[in-house]
Amino acid sequence: MSGSMVEEEPELSRDQMFDILSSSRRRYTLYYLRQQIEPVQLTDLAEELAAWENDTTVEELSSQARKRVYVSLYQTHAPKLQEAGLITYDADTGEIALREDAPEVEPFISNGDNESKWYQYYGAVALLNAVLLIAAIVGVPPLSAISPLIIGLVVISSFLVLSITHGVSRRRGENNKSFDIGEP
Repeated sequence: MSGSMVEEEPELSRDQMFDILSSSRRRYTLYYLRQQIEPVQLTDLAEELAAWENDTTVEELSSQARKRVYVSLYQTHAPKLQEAGLITYDADTGEIALREDAPEVEPFISNGDNESKWYQYYGAVALLNAVLLIAAIVGVPPLSAISPLIIGLVVISSFLVLSITHGVSRRRGENNKSFDIGEP
């Protein structure tokens, strides 16, 4: 190897990504930082994580719980996430932030499988409604005897029911933090 050394951004393999995300503390760190606009202090992140792990509020945390999480973030998790190119961390100032050019972790820390099925449900309802409408227009009995107004109401109602179901499903997922980032 000769010539100048150019530092490239780390390219994470799927195995490396799963190794990094095998820790709920690292998953939560990424989850939390993704919601922040500005860098945060590692102490603040540690408090939020400790509160989540202990199912309590930051105000009710014991100093031991704060310290335990802070030490693990400082010694292990922040350096590993920084090495992977996912965060920036300044040990001198204590500032930690998600890198703007961080590799995409969303598919790994959210329940993408459940969400991705919804477009299939909407597509299926649209297809069934199209078949219903075409059959009525062409004059297939008994659909030819049904009023276009009734068919329109069936189409609208089917999408309304599906939309409500989708909304309820999402709300249940959002109310359960472990749904997105795993158990502590």
